[in-house]
Amino acid sequence: MKRALAIMVALCTIGFAGFSQINIKGSWTATMCILPAIDLTSSLSLTYNVAGFNLTSVTGFSNPGVVSQRFALSGVFGPFTITGDMWFAATVPEYMASRLVTAFDFGGINIGLKVLHWDTDYNANMFTSTSVFPYNRPFREFPILVASPCAQTDSFGMMYILTAGVAPINVRASFVDCCTGTSLYDLYLWLNKIPLCCGIEYTAEVHFLKTKGFDYISFTGINVPLCCGVSFDVTITYGVDYKDLSITPKFAGIIDACFTVWGDAVFTEYVWTGIEIWGFKIRCTIADCNYIEFINAFNVSLVNAYYLATPDKFRTACGEYELVKIGFCGAGCCGGKYDVTLRIFFGDLGGIFDITRFTFTANVPIMTNFTLTLSGTMYASADTACIGTGSSLCIGWTFSF
Repeated sequence: MKRALAIMVALCTIGFAGFSQINIKGSWTATMCILPAIDLTSSLSLTYNVAGFNLTSVTGFSNPGVVSQRFALSGVFGPFTITGDMWFAATVPEYMASRLVTAFDFGGINIGLKVLHWDTDYNANMFTSTSVFPYNRPFREFPILVASPCAQTDSFGMMYILTAGVAPINVRASFVDCCTGTSLYDLYLWLNKIPLCCGIEYTAEVHFLKTKGFDYISFTGINVPLCCGVSFDVTITYGVDYKDLSITPKFAGIIDACFTVWGDAVFTEYVWTGIEIWGFKIRCTIADCNYIEFINAFNVSLVNAYYLATPDKFRTACGEYELVKIGFCGAGCCGGKYDVTLRIFFGDLGGIFDITRFTFTANVPIMTNFTLTLSGTMYASADTACIGTGSSLCIGWTFSF
């Protein structure tokens, strides 16, 4: 009995020592919303390092259970950098797509290879969708490829993308296989930042398609300055049976550490007639990371689209046009920092003082590897269209190990 107990103790000791040598890191992030309804979302990320490679598993959870699964690989093999991903639809369950990317730099020449493979049932999500969770357009890093090269009636699709570059020339050739054999899909050639004159540079882009041969040649990046921060961008495109000239006015605005003006130059039939002001921002820094910010929009749709991050965007349903944003931070637990951001929105459908809603977010480190997050929204408006689903309150955390 004593011998058996001694063996068990030895095995446990060896097992614990061996497990402690396994280099596994990870994080658990979760958000639980109490209002307007109870909802829980979470993700678990585990990374295992072996032979210089990081193997990562990212699992997404929601109310039904596991909703997404991704495996990732990254590392260096000799002169090659290698990254890879594989996505699964967890609720079906079903394989969705995978990607392998490798590249190396030899004597100033950059050479890369990207291999994409996907189930054509997910064509839209792979290539065009930017908001579908959990797919989130895995191939969106290839902005030129905006649609799937395979039909949904095909079983699987595979694409090989070869890239090569030596300043100022870059080339990209794509080959596709929709279960019928590999063939050329398209070819791009770029000449980057070619000097024209007077400090003006341009980029030339030539595109060929297998189905039509020469597609177009385009000259972009031509910026012609006028004065007072006003300039215009010129883009010229020559196709087989067309020519397109695009002139886009630009207004740099008045920008310094505290004051920013958003707007645009106004042209009428290529005649500069004035400057249109869309809005402005005033930011006053009080201390290290303590500040107060005032944002006022005269053209809400354009300010929302081009200048504001998602938490700062105005709700058109509330007629919002003004925001006061206050941020402050301080020393937290274990050498970390807490930070709090408060936002007060004003609009035409607001309550007292035209206040429409009040939002807050706070990140508070509780331990070295544990951070608590609080966020919420409270409405001062009585308009039902503005309030929508009502106030919200969410509690979240990130635990790293």
